[in-house]
Amino acid sequence: MKAKGYLLILSMILAVGLAGCGGNKNDQSNEKKSFSANMANDSSSSSSASSSSQSLSDYRYKVPKSVQSNANYVKNGDLSKKHQFTFDRFGTRQQLADVTTSPVNIQAGKLSYKINQVRVIKNTAKTPQAKQAVEQVLNLNQIPDTYYTFVLNYTVTNHHDFEVALNGVNYVKTNQGQTLTTANQLTDSSAGNKIGAGRAVSFAMTGYLHDYAAHPATKLSIQFGSIYTTNQKKVDDAPNSTLSVSLK
Repeated sequence: MKAKGYLLILSMILAVGLAGCGGNKNDQSNEKKSFSANMANDSSSSSSASSSSQSLSDYRYKVPKSVQSNANYVKNGDLSKKHQFTFDRFGTRQQLADVTTSPVNIQAGKLSYKINQVRVIKNTAKTPQAKQAVEQVLNLNQIPDTYYTFVLNYTVTNHHDFEVALNGVNYVKTNQGQTLTTANQLTDSSAGNKIGAGRAVSFAMTGYLHDYAAHPATKLSIQFGSIYTTNQKKVDDAPNSTLSVSLK
């Protein structure tokens, strides 16, 4: 349970500014549950998390007072303007590098997906704990001291007259040739979640952007999964095309 709790906390930290995406309390609770399920199902990360989570679960980085006085420092982590930065509890400096807020939509049967916001975050690990934590949750063998991630907030609307279950995201591809899945380099809070008839629920995904400083990706292609009833009967196929999202 300690490992699951630690990985849940870290996943939420990776989705920086999640509280600002506009979901209600029930939606945010669903996001937390699915983050936990995502990480718990990753057997490659769970074994390593078990051995290290005890030391990391109680770790809390102290942000220097000189840094807190910086005009761009945001204590609550809700980054909305370029150059604003915050720190996670493990000592990762997270600075907003780019933000895109032009809505993008795609339809899958009677479900619609709307991308509300995409942010590119420049992460600088100030402690060994910061690197160890992100390597575990994104299932990476090694990560540089400075690296980039994207945080994508989106809403799924169920136009069926019955409750449906989401299968999450199949994959995300960048225009630099990188492929991310929830087994490697990507977390997604929608997998396993249910949406009631006529309801809209907000989710978030976070992905690692390989070699972004030298070769920045400018587009994401997102392939969402099929849609099922709560009895595991498929009712909608995956969208017949990928959803293209600009990072700049």
